Amino acid sequence: MNIKTFSASLLLPLLISTSGCAQQSAKKFDVNESVKPVIKNTQTVLQYVDPFIGTGGHGHTFPGAVVPFGMVQLSPDNPSKGWDWTSGYHYSDDQLLGFSHTHLSGTGVGDLLDILVMPFRGDYQKRRQNELKRVVSTYSHDQETASPGYYSLVLPEEKVKAELTATERTGVHRYHFEGAEPAKVLIDLGYAQNYDKAVATFMRVVDENTLVGYRVSTGWTDYQPTYFVAKFNQPFTHQYYLEGEPFFGTAPIKGDTINRPKTEVVLNFGDLSDKPLVVKVGLSYTSIKGAQKNLEAEVSDFNFDNVKSAAASMWSEQLSKFKVSDRDQDAKTKFYTALYHSFIAPQIFHDVDGRYFGADGAVHQSDDFSRYTLFSLWDTFRALHPLLTISDPARIDDMVESMLAFYDETGLLPTWDLMSNDTDVMIGYHAVPVLVDAYLKGLTDADPERLFEAVKASAMQDNFGIDYFKQYGYIPSELEVEAVSKTLEYAFDDAAIAALARELGKKEEADYFEKRANAFRTLFDKKTGFMRGKDQYGDWVKNFRPTHVDHRKTDYTEANAWQYTWFVPHDVPALIDLFGGNDAFVKKLDTLFSMSSEMEGSEVSPDISGLIGQYAHGNEPVHHVPYLYAYTDQKWKGENRIIEIRDTMYRNHVDGLAGNDDLGQMSAWYILSAIGFYPLNPFSGEYVYGTPEFDQVDIKLANGKVFSVKKRGQTSQNKYVKRILLNGQEVTSRSLNHQTLMSGGELVFEF
Repeated sequence: MNIKTFSASLLLPLLISTSGCAQQSAKKFDVNESVKPVIKNTQTVLQYVDPFIGTGGHGHTFPGAVVPFGMVQLSPDNPSKGWDWTSGYHYSDDQLLGFSHTHLSGTGVGDLLDILVMPFRGDYQKRRQNELKRVVSTYSHDQETASPGYYSLVLPEEKVKAELTATERTGVHRYHFEGAEPAKVLIDLGYAQNYDKAVATFMRVVDENTLVGYRVSTGWTDYQPTYFVAKFNQPFTHQYYLEGEPFFGTAPIKGDTINRPKTEVVLNFGDLSDKPLVVKVGLSYTSIKGAQKNLEAEVSDFNFDNVKSAAASMWSEQLSKFKVSDRDQDAKTKFYTALYHSFIAPQIFHDVDGRYFGADGAVHQSDDFSRYTLFSLWDTFRALHPLLTISDPARIDDMVESMLAFYDETGLLPTWDLMSNDTDVMIGYHAVPVLVDAYLKGLTDADPERLFEAVKASAMQDNFGIDYFKQYGYIPSELEVEAVSKTLEYAFDDAAIAALARELGKKEEADYFEKRANAFRTLFDKKTGFMRGKDQYGDWVKNFRPTHVDHRKTDYTEANAWQYTWFVPHDVPALIDLFGGNDAFVKKLDTLFSMSSEMEGSEVSPDISGLIGQYAHGNEPVHHVPYLYAYTDQKWKGENRIIEIRDTMYRNHVDGLAGNDDLGQMSAWYILSAIGFYPLNPFSGEYVYGTPEFDQVDIKLANGKVFSVKKRGQTSQNKYVKRILLNGQEVTSRSLNHQTLMSGGELVFEF
């Protein structure tokens, strides 16, 4: 059935039985009590994770409960005050609207925030009499805590302590209400209108312990259905509301229902002073029945502590793949928190029975792969996906098949896949290097002919200036916005296609895409030393200013010429030659980092942050740049910049990220750079050597082997790497091969 033609009559006939209600003893609490975590004296990796890092500044992360790659991200939401609230939460805020079940981690655009739950006291209509016309409760960060898989907050006004945890497809809440005043819970399906507008909502009270429903919304995603089943361990009475007014409706359809564009229900539990309220909410993107199956499979009872413990165990297993030995506790917190943020997305998108919502709007059945979504590929192709090939090779084939299924459903690979919708928000066809990297590393069983067909389809389409790219060999600036950036990124993606074609013995196609991969040469202006726009007649664009930025209106994407000139990761030697050799190249790199950070333009993108000179680490296009020094005779300068970036752009603080985490890309840069290498060319299977931060990092590989990275002799006087030993032999190359890494062994950096 095509879900876009959904009918309420198809969704309503659903009977849900109430499962056994495991009572838990009530825990009294003081609303003035601090609930900050106490770090126990144990050597567990979880003590080094602080989910609040990045929730301030421009990090755009959220602090709530999630398991690795989980479908549910149960987290608190503040009233939106602008761009820095895109995750639903910002640490500068102290007002709570409730806890919703889906959140984006570190993105530059907001969406999701589905199925809002808010515990409260008092008269609902009176509580809505404020500027926001919503129930709002003030809180203090002193009474807020978070750890992997768990979040807690005391709301003094409501006299309630809220606790959240999660499984892959289920959010579990526990509320401790103090006092005999009736305990109430709001379920709001019309929430988040600023980001993700509800266009159809439905709720049905099945019995005094069970509520089901769905929310269909449009925003950054064109069409997003979210279905839920909520079961409570205490009985409730209820009242539906529309825009804050009681709704009694017409004759119900097979039960007590409400079906309107935006709906709310207030559940009244009466006096809960002597017992906790536990609610478990199963999600699905296919149907209410799918949500029910997910809930039954993952949370069989109401034991909150068991779910919390299981979530912590999942995180412990995931994060323990990396063992850091070092005395710097601050750096270890940065490292393990970065790992935590790197394993939130891509996220599982299928039900426990294999059904998933496809990019064609239909529900599909998969019995042989797990469907993933949230592919922020313009960001994550650079470091996150290569990191996952090391940490989670068993997941890579499913991610490949997910992107290929997207291709089957739409005719193109995804560029930015958000809940099986392509947002088309960024440039490039960067599913290509991710797929090629997976294939060349032997991490996918996908049919290589199907794979090649898919990558070629994205490269041969006639959208986003690709038609001009094919016609002119570059994109003329007067015909397409962001022409220079698009030319450079298409050229890189084409280099990946050429590599795949060579591997498959497709000589003619390899030659064709290799020619396109050289398009960067056409836009390099030797006179100015920058990648620069040309018109369709081959003339340079006039009034060129390399520090000029005008968000999405110039030749560059969220950047300027200083930042994009270096984007030739597939052929660094050729780029050096264009500059006139080693000395000129190093001089230009030095200037990038040492010049003024001031930029011209009427609309400088807020994404351009974390500046060292004109190097902007808070955004992705320059992430490989410090490693370009490894191709020169002054590698130590790159090491110096890597250390500076690690120390200044990543901090153990709520405002600890220099820019949006972008579903883990910022964090992945730090992880790999702290270990000691980075995938400058992400599809090459090579990791360019940098400089390690820790005394030792042991990577526990999926094949049972261990790859250890150590440093020896570093002091304030011996700051730079003198030589590198791999399994006792001195290294003469500038990079580590992926297959060598996965074979296990020891890499030693001597200073």
